[in-house]
Amino acid sequence: MTLQNVLSWILQAQQEGWAVGAFNANTLEQAQAIVAAAQEEEAPVIIQVSHRALTYIGSDNEIQGLKYIAAIGKIAAESVTVPVALHLDHGTEREVLQAIALGFTSVMFDGDGYSFEENILVTKRLCEVAHSVGVCMEAEVGEVPKPDGKELDKTTIALTQPDEAAQFVEATGLDTLAVALGSVHGLKTKQISLDLECLAAIRSSVSNPLVLHGSSGVSDSDIKQGIAMGLCKVNVATQLNQAFTGAIRNVLNRDSEIVDPRKYLAAGRNAQIEIVRERIRFFGAFRKAW
Repeated sequence: MTLQNVLSWILQAQQEGWAVGAFNANTLEQAQAIVAAAQEEEAPVIIQVSHRALTYIGSDNEIQGLKYIAAIGKIAAESVTVPVALHLDHGTEREVLQAIALGFTSVMFDGDGYSFEENILVTKRLCEVAHSVGVCMEAEVGEVPKPDGKELDKTTIALTQPDEAAQFVEATGLDTLAVALGSVHGLKTKQISLDLECLAAIRSSVSNPLVLHGSSGVSDSDIKQGIAMGLCKVNVATQLNQAFTGAIRNVLNRDSEIVDPRKYLAAGRNAQIEIVRERIRFFGAFRKAW
């Protein structure tokens, strides 16, 4: 199947009370694992790549990284019969425009560092471009911190304000809204509780589908409740990396003579398939592709 605009499945998820999984890929094997898992679970799925992954894949050239991922995403989608979207996660304005030109079917502009008014202006401009070619547009109000391995400064957590969310959606015309509910990017353990009262207030102010970032560090009970309350796209990255790297580490620890990357990367790919399958079922997306 060709790459799809997954918005119709996100809207279906919103109506029926489940969520589409958006899974980060940093390598070819991780992209393969995402679509293989979706095929086995008969679920719509989103392959997403972040700004930092682009710089890695493109050898410090994020535009080159976009070209690599665009090609990989198209082939990955063609290898399965379930709907697959290719999403740019936390992109700059330049990256969003390039991703759209290269055939990404979903993009997120990260307005971190912009004023609220500037975020509106840029997001509105990008929405017009995205919608002109049938691409799903996501942006964020509030801030989900990115500590990048450093100790979390809780003062950096800026929850989404319901009135700002409503103003932002109306002014920009975006499709999906990423909301800050207390989650944090990159956490290796499930230690965060979501502010569900904040989510309820946002949901009453905004009709658009809502997106949860940083789900790997959020308790499963809160994710489950959040989905029931209107979160219908859930991003997963660190949990995938843990499964992928853990399996590779086990192989290398068992046999110090291995030098063929295929022998340990295959183990990482297989481990990621299983964690993606588990998350798809947890999000309620099993057999939702048809």
